[in-house]
Amino acid sequence: MNLGIIGAGATGLTAAWDAVRAGHRVTVLEAAGELGGLASSLEVGGVPLERYYHHIFRSDRDMIALIGELGLGDALRFHKPTTGIFRGGQLIDFTTPLDMLRFPEFSPLDAVRFAGSSAVLKAVRGGERFNDRTALAWLRRWAGRRATAAIWEPLLRGKFGDRAERVSMAWLWARIHCRTFELGYVDGGFERVYAALRDGVEERGGKVEFGKAVQSIRQDELASVRCADGSVYEFDQLIVTTPQPAFARAAGLPADDTVWKNQYLGATCFVLELDRSVIPYYWLNINEPDFPFLAVVEHTKMIDPSVYGGRHIVYVGNYVERDDWRFTTEPAELLTAFLPYLRRINPAFDESWIKNWHFSKAGFAQPVVTPEYRSLIPPHDTPMSRVTLATMAQIYPQDRGQSYSVALARKVTAALGLR
Repeated sequence: MNLGIIGAGATGLTAAWDAVRAGHRVTVLEAAGELGGLASSLEVGGVPLERYYHHIFRSDRDMIALIGELGLGDALRFHKPTTGIFRGGQLIDFTTPLDMLRFPEFSPLDAVRFAGSSAVLKAVRGGERFNDRTALAWLRRWAGRRATAAIWEPLLRGKFGDRAERVSMAWLWARIHCRTFELGYVDGGFERVYAALRDGVEERGGKVEFGKAVQSIRQDELASVRCADGSVYEFDQLIVTTPQPAFARAAGLPADDTVWKNQYLGATCFVLELDRSVIPYYWLNINEPDFPFLAVVEHTKMIDPSVYGGRHIVYVGNYVERDDWRFTTEPAELLTAFLPYLRRINPAFDESWIKNWHFSKAGFAQPVVTPEYRSLIPPHDTPMSRVTLATMAQIYPQDRGQSYSVALARKVTAALGLR
């Protein structure tokens, strides 16, 4: 089969890897100039580093298996990083169950309810039972109003803004049930995984082409793809891994099609190269409602700074609406606006600590998973018989992640008889 794949992220490259090993001719078309999609990388000290913070969990079996298939199993290491919460103007340890029980705003009863509700969510299998319930309503009832107001509500509002009250409990269940305290990272970054997939595809006669922004997708006898550079491709079968709205525009689908109905937030992320550490944790949740960002992640609390030439790597990340000022503001101006808040976290922080910085943003990074979301998940089949959709909006209730993208690719290639 002559197979086309749109998108060189985790889903597209895994699908290409599976198909080319089964003897099919494969061409991957990527709009950007780099691999990985939302897991793409820049370089710090000559070493690849993800543009947006990435790690995997012990439970991410599909990604772990793929890393092993590619001969990179020895490069995958698991770490036990620390977590904190910034709340009430102070840094609060939140790594261990005991830290959580000692949270300053909890009474003994609050601690018991918080721990008990979290334990239930870890134990319950099949989060679909939470489909029709909103997260904050469930948490206020079972975790308690004080614990919800101190921990869960600031996190959900920080991530989803005015949509927080509509976020499905199934989504939050997946966040708690499927995650582990240990985090995995590949020596040299996840770029190695995507480069190995590309190399494996090309060694078997496949192609990965960059700068191929898709303009239109049509089907006559074959699936036809026209790119913005004027190039045209025809395939027996086409797998599209782009976000739903991008596919809908390219395919000319009617405005009432379900691909338009699911809502996405954009992501923005600074990577700061510092000459010293800024927080005592790997991950710091910001539970202050007036902060303009959601989390601060000091990557070099998990990976030694010597890997990056002695630089301390700090991510400052956000999920926002695409018309939000934090998405539309020029990056240098935005960083200036963020600096006073970094000083609130660490009063000693000074702009001179920043030796270099990078900024990335993506328009379709986080689906907004509401109780209605499941009914809006589009099928893999599309109105064009030779075109299959495989996008993160079809991952439920987890909704995104490298391992889930790998699993999605393998589900689709198996269904199409490409493996």
